[in-house]
Amino acid sequence: VIDGGADAILAPYGTAAGSAEVLGNTGLWLSVDTTPQTVAPIVERALRLGADGIKAEVYPWCEQGDDHFGSYTGKESVLNMVVLATECHKWGLPLMVEAIPYGWPGADKRTPETTAAACRVASETGADYVKSFYTGDKESFKALVGNCTVPVFILGGAKAESSRDTLEMVRDAMDSGAMGITMGRNIWGHDNVPGMTAALAAIIHDDASAETASKLID
Repeated sequence: VIDGGADAILAPYGTAAGSAEVLGNTGLWLSVDTTPQTVAPIVERALRLGADGIKAEVYPWCEQGDDHFGSYTGKESVLNMVVLATECHKWGLPLMVEAIPYGWPGADKRTPETTAAACRVASETGADYVKSFYTGDKESFKALVGNCTVPVFILGGAKAESSRDTLEMVRDAMDSGAMGITMGRNIWGHDNVPGMTAALAAIIHDDASAETASKLID
């Protein structure tokens, strides 16, 4: 991924702590799960590690027991994110909030409107950046970006059927106001990881078309 031109790596603490030599000067964002009781130690750990920022998830409208914490409601996750944002800002550590309306099991309730609303909630917790699902079309995603008070990155979602599908999604998102991507399996699950990374970097940094970018994968 680094060879392909990634600007930063998003990883949990264990991976990040053991990868300093590999990361070199590449940016590092720490992916964390928090509760109000663990906010301060997590921020301290990120600072000691030398992370460039923290990414955490928020679950607007999630009912109790619906997310992976089991008893963590959407309202509690929002309040927790406010606490995390306050601690991050105290230390000058950027915070990216991944907005997941109704929690991960609530995918059937996830619409462009609820996704946009969740991103607005995420931005108002004090996030510096919001990580969002792409809403499927330019018009609805422009509305999401316009309704959010901070820059928006898109996530990759489920494994795409083809590289071209991923590239076209990213091209459309960039055309609609996205700042960039935070993508996992559609990069590291690809047969040509450096090529796929380079193709995505060409769209984001060089304004390449999906067709032009796809040539970097072959």
